[in-house]
Amino acid sequence: MTKDEIEKQLVKDFGEHIEIQTTDQPEPFLYVAKEKYVEFCKYLTENPSLAFDFLFQLGGAHFVDASGQGEKFDVILCLASSKHKHEMVLKVKLPAENLALGTVTGIWRVADFYELEAMELYGIKFPDHPHPRRLLLDDDWDYGYPMRKGWSGHPDFIPMPDKSESAE
Repeated sequence: MTKDEIEKQLVKDFGEHIEIQTTDQPEPFLYVAKEKYVEFCKYLTENPSLAFDFLFQLGGAHFVDASGQGEKFDVILCLASSKHKHEMVLKVKLPAENLALGTVTGIWRVADFYELEAMELYGIKFPDHPHPRRLLLDDDWDYGYPMRKGWSGHPDFIPMPDKSESAE
């Protein structure tokens, strides 16, 4: 399927629950509503014309507005179909006050480690994850979430020097 055909199929079946992003990329980029996330992911694998059977990335992103006050988070998935040879980028917006999202480990097993990484590094919760545990950080880590903007973190942390023009 082409990018346009995939987008039309998704709009037909999930309409108001998705937001197609306009890009010049060859694959569709879209947001899905948080409450439809797991159902939508299951649909992507089970629909024979889509067959997104391969999750090759799941990660978090933290955005802070220019004032430094407002923040939001995204969970981003990169998917591919080994059968149809097409790809897609799927995103979910998460408000900073509710960083919880359903797990997709029952759909793509590899999501297990990706979700653990997002939990540890961004603080995104997957309450129904089959075995939440530490993956990358020490078991006694209590220094926040290292991938968040503005993290000052661990006492041994040495930040990169600011080489921007505004810092001079």
